[in-house]
Amino acid sequence: MNQIPDYAAERVLGTIQEVINSADEELEQAHEWMKGLVDEFPSASIIHSYYSWVLSRQGQHREAIDHGRVAIKLSPESEISSIMFFRVLWSAGEKKQAFDEMKRLEKYGPSAEYAQMMQEWNDSKPEDFEE
Repeated sequence: MNQIPDYAAERVLGTIQEVINSADEELEQAHEWMKGLVDEFPSASIIHSYYSWVLSRQGQHREAIDHGRVAIKLSPESEISSIMFFRVLWSAGEKKQAFDEMKRLEKYGPSAEYAQMMQEWNDSKPEDFEE
C-alpha cells in the first residue's frame, strides 16, 4: 500500500472501510478519523483521497478539492485517487475539471473504472438525447 508503513496498513484500511460505511449522521466522526490519518501519514495519497471524499460529503468542496489535488500529486498514476478526485470535482459542480481529470489519467493507460462509468452514463441516456 502506497506510503503507509506495513505496521499501520491494517488499521488504516479498517478506518477507511468504516468511513466508507458511515452514514450521513456519522460524517463528523469520519472527518475526525480521516483528519487524524492525514496528520499521521501526510504522504499517503489514498488517505488524502478518502479525506477529500468525506469533506465533499460534508459540503466542504474547496477543501475537498485541495486534498484531492494532493492525492493526485502524490500518486499521479493512481486510478482510485483519480476516480475519487473526479467525484469530488463533479460534486462541487466542476464538471469540466472532472472530465479534465479523466483525460489526465488516460495518459497513463486505460481505466476500467472510467470506462464502466461512461458506459453506465451512455446506457442511461434518453433515446432522444442530443449532444
